Amino acid sequence: MQRRQFCQKRGTNASVRNVPDQPVEMPGLPDDAVDALFSGLNSFSNLSLAVSGGADSLCLLVLFGEWSRRVSWKGRAEVIVVNHGLRQESDAEARFVVDVAKRSGYAASVLRWEGEKPQSNVQEAARTARYCLIARRMKATGAEALLLGHHLDDQAETFLDRLTRGSGISGLSAMAADERDGPEGLRLLRPFLSVRKLRLEASLRERGQDWCTDPSNLDMKYKRSRLRNILGLLNEEGLSVERVAETAAHIRRSRDALEFAVRDIVSRKVEFHPAGPARLNREVFAAFPVDLRLRLLNEIMTHVTGVRARPRLAKLQSLDAALNCGESLRQSLCGTMFEAGAETIWCWREPGRVPPMTLSEFDRQGIWDHRFAYSVLADRQSIDEPDGLRLGPLCHAPAGAADFVWPEGWPKAAFDCSPVVWSPDGLIFTQSASLPVQPGKNNHSCTLDLARLPIRGKLSDNSRDIGDVCGEI
Repeated sequence: MQRRQFCQKRGTNASVRNVPDQPVEMPGLPDDAVDALFSGLNSFSNLSLAVSGGADSLCLLVLFGEWSRRVSWKGRAEVIVVNHGLRQESDAEARFVVDVAKRSGYAASVLRWEGEKPQSNVQEAARTARYCLIARRMKATGAEALLLGHHLDDQAETFLDRLTRGSGISGLSAMAADERDGPEGLRLLRPFLSVRKLRLEASLRERGQDWCTDPSNLDMKYKRSRLRNILGLLNEEGLSVERVAETAAHIRRSRDALEFAVRDIVSRKVEFHPAGPARLNREVFAAFPVDLRLRLLNEIMTHVTGVRARPRLAKLQSLDAALNCGESLRQSLCGTMFEAGAETIWCWREPGRVPPMTLSEFDRQGIWDHRFAYSVLADRQSIDEPDGLRLGPLCHAPAGAADFVWPEGWPKAAFDCSPVVWSPDGLIFTQSASLPVQPGKNNHSCTLDLARLPIRGKLSDNSRDIGDVCGEI
């Protein structure tokens, strides 16, 4: 990239340039550096590599192939190429990656983004589609994690992007080298996150390996391209890519400390009923600093719905203010309902316009409503349930309030989306993850077992940008 030259005047006409005319040439990565970057992969036996054909991901493929042979890695790896079909060169680039993968000794799968493409926010939509396609493929192959070619420059660009959106600590901590709960629940590994892009390109040049260049990376109509240009200008003022990434790392440590504190609060102060809802003491909640309260609310919503909560910060702050005013309230947010009494705050999954579905056909194992795992007991003779059992929310079950033993200290509405198993004749079966059934209502054994899924380990999500400013905690 052509750099502007700034001059510092001395006296009347003397000047000294403080940046070089051309970027300093960087060497490629030596084998010992690659071994150190990939050393953590020894614990995996089945990996996927996301490769687009650009310098970053292609270098990942080439160096991974060399490393795996050098250390005699015994695992299985597959290269995944997503063809978005957005440019005329897409098919040729996919074939190019397949050829390079074959030379490196790996099979490659080309996944196509089918259907109508959006007219706006194309890059974000393409990114979302890419992870959906990759997740589906990895589920089929049993891959444990996805290797990505993100590098130090990407980290700095992500930081600036989040900065323009008014992000808080969660956003400004940028990307993690090991993201255990990324898009679509994937585990994402980024071994190059500490490496400059120029070193990856130099590594390919040293091997005589070409790569594909996406012209959209230079198109200033895209925000990423503009941020890339801004980083070059900031570097001339002393704010280098390394400095930006270092700042993101400092913020990530602060974020980790906050998340540790929230996990501790959840384990000690929040009670989760086996059937789904949660509650905590209102006075205890009010005593926490505001940032901890916001994160605590976010974590509670994530747990009671089974999906990662993504509330707008303004709405989350509004809920926090309402809960701290001391008055009784009932307020919904992100598929949950919060109710506050004089001493207690309750939260539960609300039916809303799309209540949990009712299942009448079952695999041997599965997940219901993102919250409960079901399994067919081993003594069953076939998958088809002879009694035609149903698994659905209490609000759809053929039962009345008198059929259940209601726990003290919980609103009855808090269990509207709790799981219930019933037969076509209306017989309700007692399950450990459901409300207890009144004596005499359960006369048969049930061949379906239910278990509450554990609390998700990751408290917040940095894998997807939020479109409005001040949108992240």
